[in-house]
Amino acid sequence: MVRHKFYSTKEVLKKVGISRNTLFLWFKHRKIPQVQRDRNGHRIFTARDIREILVYKNKIIPSNNDRL
Repeated sequence: MVRHKFYSTKEVLKKVGISRNTLFLWFKHRKIPQVQRDRNGHRIFTARDIREILVYKNKIIPSNNDRL
């Protein structure tokens, strides 16, 4: 059985570099897919979820490397 590491919202915000409000607005407006929740109703993120958030972030906020 493969166990995946899960990340909290706080960890994701730090890794991705966005605010909590931004993340929740992206969920609300369906810019990024919903993620799993734990038994207490808190969002839990996988590495794949984080990659999807970064892809969306990079679409709307190009990194310095993308500017030529």
